[in-house]
Amino acid sequence: MSAEPRADAALDLDQPRDVAERFSAGGWVFDSGVASVFDDHVRASVPFYDAIQGLIAECCDWLTPQGSLVADLGCSTGNTALAILARHPERELRFALYDESVPMLARARPAVEALASGRVQSYPGALQDGQHHLGASLTVAAFVLQFLGWGDRQLVLTDAHSRAAHDGALIVAEKIRPADARWAEIGTDVSHDYKQAAGITDSAIRAKSRALRGVLRASSLPELVDLVESGGWCSPELLFRWHQWVVLGAYASPPR
Repeated sequence: MSAEPRADAALDLDQPRDVAERFSAGGWVFDSGVASVFDDHVRASVPFYDAIQGLIAECCDWLTPQGSLVADLGCSTGNTALAILARHPERELRFALYDESVPMLARARPAVEALASGRVQSYPGALQDGQHHLGASLTVAAFVLQFLGWGDRQLVLTDAHSRAAHDGALIVAEKIRPADARWAEIGTDVSHDYKQAAGITDSAIRAKSRALRGVLRASSLPELVDLVESGGWCSPELLFRWHQWVVLGAYASPPR
């Protein structure tokens, strides 16, 4: 005898699905659907996301003098620029916003313009196709290199270094791949615990993992450091780490 259908089965069909459940295996893209929910999604998905943005903004106390330029490579919806502007409203900082996703950039530009009117340029397109700013005091690549091909990461960082101010700095935030499988297992599970505590369901966590197959390709920390140095950046320093999530800082030139 077949089982009786659950009384709430029809209701289940009406429940909103997590954005990740829209995608097939390896199908993740930053389209308009992702852009519309990105701010909530990223805060539930990336541990200490706001703390990382706060760390970047705090570093600007030292790194971005009056009127200087911040180049945000892969700006998403502009959260890094907004955090910097909230901390330094008086410095009249300028921003070059880059993103391959037009829907993400369409959200970032007006949000940043609202706080930095007339001091914002935005550039849609693939980062590896070239950058357009010059003389950046700070270059930020927050959770973007991990979505690029290995060779493209090198191109982006080398190009960014060539466009940085002599005393400019780089801050990279990335999800990394621990070299030891034992730490990788712990990092994966605690990240899932974090997401679940933020309200993401088990099925949505699994769907996101499936959608990112071959799309997000994490490097190890030594590989990331080597990538930064090979791009011409100096004195790489680990500024933050929580399991698989890191923030790395470097300078455009050696110490005097």
